Amino acid sequence: MTRNNNNELTVRSYGRTELATFYFPKMNPEAAWHKLRSWLGLNPRLSYLYAKRTRSFTPAEVSLIFSELGEP
Repeated sequence: MTRNNNNELTVRSYGRTELATFYFPKMNPEAAWHKLRSWLGLNPRLSYLYAKRTRSFTPAEVSLIFSELGEP
């Protein structure tokens, strides 16, 4: 995990399980991804990411996730 001087996560491209394990560090990566994916599906601004089939999020998508869900 990369944090800047203000102890905030750096907005960059993240793999989906990498990002999910930041939100759910005590879960195994696959379970963490399924839980994050369900959160994405419940949020109207993030629901398009629920169906996304790529294995990573762009910096713009990560920024949107952070603004909607808060930083992990």
